[in-house]
Amino acid sequence: MGSYSSALIPDPEEFNSVVSLAEKLNEQVAHVADERLQSELQTLATPPGLNSDRPPSRHPPNLEQLQTDLRDLRDQFELMKTQHNKEIKLLMNELDEEKRIRLTLQMEIQRMKKHMSK
Repeated sequence: MGSYSSALIPDPEEFNSVVSLAEKLNEQVAHVADERLQSELQTLATPPGLNSDRPPSRHPPNLEQLQTDLRDLRDQFELMKTQHNKEIKLLMNELDEEKRIRLTLQMEIQRMKKHMSK
């Protein structure tokens, strides 16, 4: 029959399996998150070039050309702002998911420590 003090010392193998499981889970989540981020970034359209189809002119641009260029720049800016907001939202969702996973793992470890101390 073992001593009382040996019953209070947790078996390292049990913690190793929890750590191993946590590491595998973290790797899988990181891989899935990376794939999801890459997929989302690829679906976002790149902004079109600024009047790249117009040939260069030796004359200074007239008011109409400047207004057209300004409108194009504003459109590009809005598109880039929309893309940026989508990327930020995606990253925030992934961060929230990582936080939930970490909290779940911490709670599981605490539960196992409590169970081992009984």
